[in-house]
Amino acid sequence: MDNHNNLKPNLMAYANLFDKLSSGKPTWLIGIYVRLSKDDKKSVSLSIVNQIKLIARALRKFDDFRVVDIYIDDGKTGTDFDRSDYVRLEADIASKVVNCMIVKDLNRYARNIADGIKALDDFVLKHKLRFVSLGIPEIDTYKDPTAISSAEVYAALNAAEDYSRTTSKKVRAIQAIKREDGEPNGGFPPYGFLPNPDGGPWLYDPVAGAVKQKIFLWSKSGLSDYGIAKKLNALGIPNPTAYKKSLGLKYYHPRGDTNSGLWWPGTVRAILNDKTNIGCSVQGKTSSFDHKRHKQIPNKKEDYVIVEGCNEKTVSDELFETVAQIRSTRSRVTKTGTVHHFAGLVYCPNCQMAMKKTGAKGHEYLVCRTYRLAGEEHCTRKRSIRFDALENIVLAVIQAQIGLVANLQSIVGEINDRPEINRQSLRINQLLENCQREFEKETHLLDASYHDWKNGDISREQYQRIREETEKKLEQIRATLQTLAAEQLRAAQGVQANNEYFERFLKYQNIEALDRLMLVELIDRIYVDEDKSVKIEFNFSDQYLRVMDFVQQNTIEQDKPLSLTLEKKNESL
Repeated sequence: MDNHNNLKPNLMAYANLFDKLSSGKPTWLIGIYVRLSKDDKKSVSLSIVNQIKLIARALRKFDDFRVVDIYIDDGKTGTDFDRSDYVRLEADIASKVVNCMIVKDLNRYARNIADGIKALDDFVLKHKLRFVSLGIPEIDTYKDPTAISSAEVYAALNAAEDYSRTTSKKVRAIQAIKREDGEPNGGFPPYGFLPNPDGGPWLYDPVAGAVKQKIFLWSKSGLSDYGIAKKLNALGIPNPTAYKKSLGLKYYHPRGDTNSGLWWPGTVRAILNDKTNIGCSVQGKTSSFDHKRHKQIPNKKEDYVIVEGCNEKTVSDELFETVAQIRSTRSRVTKTGTVHHFAGLVYCPNCQMAMKKTGAKGHEYLVCRTYRLAGEEHCTRKRSIRFDALENIVLAVIQAQIGLVANLQSIVGEINDRPEINRQSLRINQLLENCQREFEKETHLLDASYHDWKNGDISREQYQRIREETEKKLEQIRATLQTLAAEQLRAAQGVQANNEYFERFLKYQNIEALDRLMLVELIDRIYVDEDKSVKIEFNFSDQYLRVMDFVQQNTIEQDKPLSLTLEKKNESL
């Protein structure tokens, strides 16, 4: 034999045996092919060594041959021919290094009818290959060239494919159950975790976990994905692939051998979006078409299987959500690798497009990007607003809003100290009544159109059109009724002085300057009009309405002027 390097130590005895059995100038240059799939490993009779043992016994009856090599595909499926040593064997056959191929049985060769028969018909005949299969059906194309076209061969490959198909269905069903339960389901743990030798939940990696903490904190401070990658490279921190290789872990990456160890913005982005950071199991990102086609196809994000509470958290829920909120409004980065305060927040009220930051004469401005790009035919807002002027306006409005929230919190506290509290929302009750009347009206219309059709007043096509339109409206009304009913239940629970609405605003109670995190957390949109008037739409509008309902219902008799004052103050902002 010419190539012993790829054989395992316990196969060397067979390599020596084949050398002894070989003749000086052989007619047959034999390539022994053995394959073992992951499922086959449960069977001792199919082990790599036992396959070679059976072939060695058969070779004692052969004459005039030399074993060129043993081609081993361990852990590879037979449903396709994308197997490294089979490809090597094909190349040796094509170059006449091998002219006789021996397998234990057809299942070792293929478990795919279409590809198996095509390879036997085309490849074997094209290269005048002697193909020998020792199992049932027994095949030797030197003794019987027609053997590969027999019904037995077709039946054997058909049975092999049925076995693969059935096994695939069973495996997929088990994998689906494990995904739904949040159990590890193959694959390597993401950066920040290590494999569990016992097969349980991933183990937290404190070294990589500390790097993840830095990544999230840098993103929270406004640093871009590019800026974070640049900072990690400057600190000499290896990227996830290089880090796993440095630990000696059995981790495979398609470009692992050429990996530079550098961080890239895409790697940072993937980490910041990964919900495994907050203890979730995230599976089902890809899937294969069937048992024969193994290419992984990306699934839609809404089809991911996400189960909470499966792993240790690498960052807190609050930090993860804050970073996600900041990134949802992130815009173009500056030369410093950060984004400016108002990126993605300031809009033109005319065209509803985000305004663009520009500079002139030593000052920074925000201008309508539609007007700058396409002219006044598409947007008439010509005037810009100075960046620092907008900062001063927004800061003053936020400070006033925080003052209003503090006042509301004090009022809510006083209300909750009373012996009797009204937790009914007249606003929601009125909306529910209006919605119910609309539902009854549309239902009556649908019933009337049915009678009109039966009486011959309208055609079947007209009735079907009315029915489709009305059922769409009824479905929308049902959804609205469900939302209002849920809101009514929340209102019935009352409002406490320590609820999220108050806490989100009041933690910035003593601010003297704007920062990116605060703006993203508190503000939904800022509109700057042609006359430079500014309108701010704050986040938490639902919570605000809930608080105002609670205050109004409990002050309408005792303190009516107070409620009106609060409304007016809020409108002025």
